[in-house]
Amino acid sequence: MSDGQALFAVLRQSADADVVTALERLVEAAPDRDLCRVNVFDFARRHNVGEDATIAAFLHAARIGLFEMSWNVLCPGCGGVLDTNASLKSVRSEEYVCAL
Repeated sequence: MSDGQALFAVLRQSADADVVTALERLVEAAPDRDLCRVNVFDFARRHNVGEDATIAAFLHAARIGLFEMSWNVLCPGCGGVLDTNASLKSVRSEEYVCAL
């Protein structure tokens, strides 16, 4: 059993089975660009699974090491990422300025 399979086995014990199955398919088949900045609400809608169950599964998956979670500060004008942070605490409170 690979490390990834072992982590998915752990995730199955605490998360919704349909969400875990969809997550596993995503990790196995999706190109790398689809695995960057996964929108959990879009994921839930596309896979016809509940939003709350999807959020819980992604949070648990991040906790056990399947995913990395970061907080992006997005420009309201262009939608570009102005800053990336490992936690909400590390988001700076000063004003962000778009480079465009």
